[in-house]
Amino acid sequence: MELGTIFNSKLLLFGEYGLMYDAMALSVPFPQFSGFLDFESNHLHLESTAEIRKFYKHLKLADSNKELHFSFDLPRLENDLERGLFFNSSIPQQYGLGSSGALVAALFGKYAFPSNLGNNLSPEILKANFAVLESFFHGKSSGLDPLISYLNKPILVDSQKQVIPVDFDLQKAGLAVALVDTKTTGATGPLVKHFIDLFNLPEFALAFEGQFIPANNGCIESLLNGDKQNFFLHLEKLVRFQLYHFHEMIPAGFHRVISFAHCEKVYIKLLGSGGGGFLLVIADSDHILDQWAEKRGIELLKVG
Repeated sequence: MELGTIFNSKLLLFGEYGLMYDAMALSVPFPQFSGFLDFESNHLHLESTAEIRKFYKHLKLADSNKELHFSFDLPRLENDLERGLFFNSSIPQQYGLGSSGALVAALFGKYAFPSNLGNNLSPEILKANFAVLESFFHGKSSGLDPLISYLNKPILVDSQKQVIPVDFDLQKAGLAVALVDTKTTGATGPLVKHFIDLFNLPEFALAFEGQFIPANNGCIESLLNGDKQNFFLHLEKLVRFQLYHFHEMIPAGFHRVISFAHCEKVYIKLLGSGGGGFLLVIADSDHILDQWAEKRGIELLKVG
């Protein structure tokens, strides 16, 4: 891919955390925020360049290279770093929009050698390799975020772990969807560790299996089937689960907001790992959503 190719952010509509433990996931590109590789001769973007340089050193030294199905043109990447390579991005970091995923996709598109895979460059193989690459940023990654940015298509991860590009248009789903800015950032790594630690509690493991996964998968299946009635039934259960079990992932001050919104048929859930950034807001109509936002004095970033 050419320098300057744009890689969009993403919205993980459903599957946050559950993707790590056999739940389905549905994610879509979000072109409102994007980024591309660029050069800056005056070296004004030192932080971005430094992050890419860390990634370069990681690739050069790490044993993770043995897990990849391709190699990187590391000499060219090193040379471009000396010329001021950086990621020219409007994607806010630690906001649940896949900023690191877009960067990984851009670096893969420009510097990887995947040609030896031929027609075997399937979404599953790409996702597995992206998981290795993005783990540098998060400690553990599903690889889904870079895959969305790279393919720029909605992706379904089904109950059999198949990675399937789907013909899905959120704007035609008949829902009112928006984002709420919590005005804070959330670091993915510590929250992922907290989530994994929760499985040391038998009651959480049982609740996750018996409540979260059916609600999460039900949301995805009913949404793709155009079944709004069942969609909101599953969504209500999912929001209740997150309020009770994902307390640490919900930004401070938003627990009450989510609880009261739920009573007004406005459903607020995590977007990505949570902890800060954006929350995803869904209602049956723009009228319901706008009326709620005006009453509560909440500013919305509409999706679609």
